Amino acid sequence: MFPELDKKQTIKNVKYYFEHDFPRLKAHAHMNIASIQSPHFDTVGTSGTARNTQENKVMDQLRAQELVTATYETIKICPDKYKYKTILKYCYLYGQSNAETMEVAGYASTRYYECKNNAFLYFAEAFQDYYDLQVFS
Repeated sequence: MFPELDKKQTIKNVKYYFEHDFPRLKAHAHMNIASIQSPHFDTVGTSGTARNTQENKVMDQLRAQELVTATYETIKICPDKYKYKTILKYCYLYGQSNAETMEVAGYASTRYYECKNNAFLYFAEAFQDYYDLQVFS
């Protein structure tokens, strides 16, 4: 009835999101909106596209802000029984290394990475309304 979750690929997607997409989203979300120029309405010498690039920039920035806020809120609601919230918060919100986060979580390497992978899976499921990270086989 329900397709099976490809845990390995979902974990890869979440890791990629946190290591690549999330830093770019944070940078884009904090872009100064006042620095965006006023739209130009002069179509002389253009190919005639009616796209408003300034509006697109504002919409992209608002989407980035939404995803950054949703990321923080999703981490905030992660359960911490197995240190999911702690691991995600210290690694990706505070920028600490795995070694530093292991120490904070109080886990040895094997248990830490097991919990980190489970935290990724939990995050993917909780974040699915904003950004689809889950892969089904």
